[in-house]
Amino acid sequence: MKNGIFFGIGVGPGDPELLTVKAIHAIRQADVLIAPKTEKKDGSVALSIARPYLKPDVEIVYQVFPMVRDFAADTSAWQENKEEILALLRQGKNVAFLTLGDPMFFSTYIYIYRLLQHEDIAIETIPGVPAFA
Repeated sequence: MKNGIFFGIGVGPGDPELLTVKAIHAIRQADVLIAPKTEKKDGSVALSIARPYLKPDVEIVYQVFPMVRDFAADTSAWQENKEEILALLRQGKNVAFLTLGDPMFFSTYIYIYRLLQHEDIAIETIPGVPAFA
């Protein structure tokens, strides 16, 4: 079985109408959406922005990404999230990781990208509109 594609999708600054056309296409291609959340809050802001574009049968997986000062001190939660994503990709599912703003600019995505970039998977990063733009 062929691995799925991992998409890192920037959903922009908060308005669903500011997603790029490419982001919307990738969201609709996804079998699974990774909705990042913090330990302290329920739900995902990134998911709420993308919600108008979700296909009805998409699987939503919430993952907690701890906000820590020293990322290298404890990567266990990040490693668990990486393994969950890899398992989905190895099932042939396309997995989209939603992130606020642009995925390469002060984003949770860059950390998970760095953990996955050396794996034998296809990764596509889709820019988003950062709030300052």
